[in-house]
Amino acid sequence: MLTFSIKNLLTRKAKFLMTTIAIIISTLIIMFSFNVASQINDGIISTASYYDVVIGANGSSTDLVMSTMFFTGTTTDTISSEIYDELKANKNVREVVPFATGDNYKGSLIVGTEASFLGSKKLIEGETFKEAYDIVLGYNVASENNLSVGDKVIGSHGVSESAHSHENTPYTVVGILEKTHTAYDNTLFTKTESVWKTHEHHDEHEENEHEEHHDYTAILVKTTNPGIALNMISELNKRGGVLAANPSTVLRDLLNSIDLVKNIVYVLCGVIAVMSFVIIYMITLMMMQDVRKDVSLMRLLGLQRKNIMGIIFFQNIIVSIIGVIVAFGLTRVALLLTNNITASVGIVMNYSKIYSEEYLIMLAVIVISMIPTFISLKKMFERSLEDEK
Repeated sequence: MLTFSIKNLLTRKAKFLMTTIAIIISTLIIMFSFNVASQINDGIISTASYYDVVIGANGSSTDLVMSTMFFTGTTTDTISSEIYDELKANKNVREVVPFATGDNYKGSLIVGTEASFLGSKKLIEGETFKEAYDIVLGYNVASENNLSVGDKVIGSHGVSESAHSHENTPYTVVGILEKTHTAYDNTLFTKTESVWKTHEHHDEHEENEHEEHHDYTAILVKTTNPGIALNMISELNKRGGVLAANPSTVLRDLLNSIDLVKNIVYVLCGVIAVMSFVIIYMITLMMMQDVRKDVSLMRLLGLQRKNIMGIIFFQNIIVSIIGVIVAFGLTRVALLLTNNITASVGIVMNYSKIYSEEYLIMLAVIVISMIPTFISLKKMFERSLEDEK
């Protein structure tokens, strides 16, 4: 039956190819849209759950949260280290993490912080930073640049690769993070003192003594309870030049915007799926016209109706399975390519991430693509019975 079905399909290569392409396109678009939306949603939710307050200079709360949670870009505006000292002395604060940014390595952000910030992250090589100019690399930074423990890394001022290089203050790689499929993979981490000293050296070179160096670009805070966090945000926002926000609130608003876009995408996917179904139905009708001769021959040879239907269903299932398998593979490729775009805004796409709903989508496509075959066979046998009468 398998051999007969395959040979039968190959005699109608053009229609077989058209049907397969229609199935591939509809399945690919639906699976890809669902996977991207789900990974963005999961990434934002998991990232926003730990810290209660993020503090930075006046500006956009969304930019502040994205820059600290997803390491997107940097800012030249800073907040006084006095705020950090106050928070460290606050008995209602469980954890305070400072950020000092302003440099990059080949486009990847260098984040000055404390070793405790990486406390929950595993290292595949080396150890965390302890001294000034020690640096820990994200997995992708290390693998893409063929770096290992002991190598030297030279940062550049700002966020552009072509910016001024700090050749006189190189970093030493002391550790490499395990792959996390998050923004950590594309980031480098060092002590805040490293960033300060690098910029001091740069400013001396430029003969600029007016910039204050020992301030922070952002501070992350974990409090003892949500109520204290809200009061802290309210008090800090009363100060001049300071912006405080709750990461969960900011990212929830961002998710609402993403959900709107996601719903629009799903509607478009539905329209494409309907159009694909219509195309599959029309092609199936054309194929069934050719199959009529085969059915007549098979009936003359004595094959029963259920056997004939089995053969035709079998060959159409082959087409559907080939279509969804190819679409599944192309979805992984599309996710890999998309990662090059989303990584720039801190969202890392894991091309190997498979949701159980994707298998349901594949099954649904196979079932739906068989409906035209069932309708055509039913009409064909009804006409055949009328002709016999």
